[in-house]
Amino acid sequence: MTVRTFSTWPFLPSLPQLRRRWFVGALLAGGLLGWAARADAKVAVHRARVKVNGAGRVLMPLALKAFVDHLIPADELTPAASALKVPEVIWQQAQADAELGRLVEVVCRWMDQYGEGFAALLPQEREALVTWMSKAPWESPQRRFFHLVRDRAFTLYYTQPASWKGLPMQRPPQPLGHVLD
Repeated sequence: MTVRTFSTWPFLPSLPQLRRRWFVGALLAGGLLGWAARADAKVAVHRARVKVNGAGRVLMPLALKAFVDHLIPADELTPAASALKVPEVIWQQAQADAELGRLVEVVCRWMDQYGEGFAALLPQEREALVTWMSKAPWESPQRRFFHLVRDRAFTLYYTQPASWKGLPMQRPPQPLGHVLD
C-alpha cells in the first residue's frame, strides 16, 4: 500500500511551492478574475438601467415624477410639482452627480417593483409606501432617497412664484428664514 503525500499528487504543487508561489499565484488569479467579473457586472448593470429616447438622452423614471407629485400635489391655488418641472430638475441634477443618480435609479427601480409601478398605485398605496420610506432605517437607500428628494423638491418648488399663490408673501421663504414681514 502506498501512502500519497502532497508532493506525489499531480494536481497539487510541492509543499514549498504551495506556501509561496502557488498561493501568491492563486491570489493574483483570484483578484484578476474578481476584477474582471466586477467590471463585466458594472457594464451589464449600466446597459440594463439606461433607457434612452430617440435623441440619445437618458429618460427620467416615471416613479420619480410620481413620487415628487405625491409629496407636492396640486390644489385649488397652486400647481403640482411636475407642472413646475421640479422632477425634471432633480433628474438633471442626478445626471450630473453620480452618487445621486445611482440613488435615484436604484430607489425608483425598487418603487416600480410594486404592482404596475409606483405611478400606477392607488393614492393610499403610494402613501403607505412613502410613509414606510420616511421611517425606514437611515442606512437604507429608500430613507436617504426620501429625505434628499423631498428637500430638493420643496426647495425647487417654493423658489418659483407660481407656488406662492395664497401665501401671505410675494418672495421665496428662504434665505430670510421663516419670519414674515
